[in-house]
Amino acid sequence: MWPANSKKNDEIVIDPEFQQWFRPAHLLSFNALWQLQFVDSHKIAFPESGKTLIDRFEMAGPNGPRPYYIKRQLNRSVRSWRRPFGEPTFALELRNIDLCENYRIPTFDPVYYCERQMHSGLAAILILRALDGYEYLRDIMRRWHTLEPQQRESFMITVGKAVGRIHNAGLSHARLGLDDFIVDLTQIPQWRLASPQYIAPAKGDIQAQQQQELQHFIVSLGAMEESELNILLQAYHEANPSNKLTESVPENPHPTLATG
Repeated sequence: MWPANSKKNDEIVIDPEFQQWFRPAHLLSFNALWQLQFVDSHKIAFPESGKTLIDRFEMAGPNGPRPYYIKRQLNRSVRSWRRPFGEPTFALELRNIDLCENYRIPTFDPVYYCERQMHSGLAAILILRALDGYEYLRDIMRRWHTLEPQQRESFMITVGKAVGRIHNAGLSHARLGLDDFIVDLTQIPQWRLASPQYIAPAKGDIQAQQQQELQHFIVSLGAMEESELNILLQAYHEANPSNKLTESVPENPHPTLATG
């Protein structure tokens, strides 16, 4: 997906259908995509460096409209051994999506990436296929006690296996929490990693690192019944049988909240 000798001004068409869908709207160039304007742009400004715009839009096609997300950033860079003078964080995100794909970790579906050195700084565009039907864990947990028991059990199995698969692949995540997974409750066990930019091969004391990540993830879920937590831990262990750390994870991180 990502050329080993990537340089500034690279353009990568990942989805072969990109030109078919975007040509009728004259959106095949960096400039055309960069100049797109939307009424409700989601702007993220980073005090330390740069800014990012995220917008959802639809493209007309032979089988009806297809939704996408376009992410545009300016002067939002990170240093890497590939690019010691800095590269867009979108470049890192794209490589990590490719890493997840190699390990069969489901995440976003990119269709296009491009970067340009502009007068105002280094700019990048990343277009992803929108995943309708998926919800962030945070939104699901807000209505947790309205879900049917069978849905809650299926959900716990899904997220437990999700974390277990990441760890079993030898990968680490810097901040597993409610904003790092999306789940389709209508198609359990459909899940995806929503923050591939934070994934990396695990190093050092992998057992301790995985235990810390799992503990942090469990605490982020908030109040739950002890039986539900046990379901999650069992699913995690089934997906990551080589690690016995579940025995040392507290059975209930919120004992005063799990009231049923």
